Amino acid sequence: MHQSCFDRPIIIISAPRSGSTLLFELLSHSESLWTIGGESHAVIEKHRQLNITAKGFASNALDISDWDADIDQQLKADFEAALRDHQGKPYLKSLGPIRFLEKTPKNSLRIDFLAKLFPDARFIYLVRDPKENVASIMQAWRSGRFRTYPGLPGWGGDWSLLLPPGWQALRGKPLEQIASFQWCQANEHIMASLDKLPQERWHLVSYHDLVADPKGTTQKIVEFCQLSLDASLAERSEGKLPHSRYTVSAPKADKWLANYSAIAAIWPQTQACLHKVNQRLASRDILPFATDLPSPPEDLQTSASVPASTTQNREEIKLEQASPQLIEGSSTRYPNTARNAPCPCGSALKYKACHGKLQ
Repeated sequence: MHQSCFDRPIIIISAPRSGSTLLFELLSHSESLWTIGGESHAVIEKHRQLNITAKGFASNALDISDWDADIDQQLKADFEAALRDHQGKPYLKSLGPIRFLEKTPKNSLRIDFLAKLFPDARFIYLVRDPKENVASIMQAWRSGRFRTYPGLPGWGGDWSLLLPPGWQALRGKPLEQIASFQWCQANEHIMASLDKLPQERWHLVSYHDLVADPKGTTQKIVEFCQLSLDASLAERSEGKLPHSRYTVSAPKADKWLANYSAIAAIWPQTQACLHKVNQRLASRDILPFATDLPSPPEDLQTSASVPASTTQNREEIKLEQASPQLIEGSSTRYPNTARNAPCPCGSALKYKACHGKLQ
């Protein structure tokens, strides 16, 4: 029997586009943690019984029924073979037990399975304001960079990011509804699974706190994980964090407002899940997210804006692929802007090459 080297693995769980890569890249600088260098898709899904094709593309979910003794041994051996420390050096059995850091948004649907695989695992639950998170999911879809299932059977096209149970009901729906569905389902599954575990097994982190106070947030995480804040991790957490490898466009304050009409249309659908998230934030003395939307941007107050249709979203995808710097919210209009002036959206393009194309 394979002797496991894993001691209290640390698993980051979140909805897609919540900042999990940013957090993973920060923590992977710890001298005490080992990773496989990225996400676990290939390690887990190379086993046919865990692959979505064997499940008829039902979803990315895995639960205890997917676990058995053989897959337990195989997965642990596969993870061990891929382990690297913060300097990229491979793991040697002579090193003994190590702390393993893992993340992928698919884990939001796999907590029960992972808790069975690693009975002593610790979970870091990262949450992001749904306004920002849904807008970021929409941007990821439009970018064309996150196609997880090209030509998804039963969908009629490509699917991006997480595939939750019940995705079939979204066919033909506007992009904002798909993005909202992904945010809600990921968080609902996470909370339902974490409720089965002792509270000391999981730690809650707000994306806002991670960005605003990396050092303070990191200190709380290492205390929860029973690690030391070593020199490498302390240096990385000082000051503003660098963009993660999967950043589509540079973050900026209230970037989600470019999608205001779409967010307003799905906002009522997020409230039940948001209420549960806020309860957990408040119980751990973390500032809850606002439940009311602010007033719309001035240019929307003077126009009869409607949520983007599926057809419009496809046109936006084409535009973004043609001009990679074109940021989300391409349905926004900026009247009275000169064609050769910088586009007000902040893309650094001239208006005629950016939002002016849509006029």
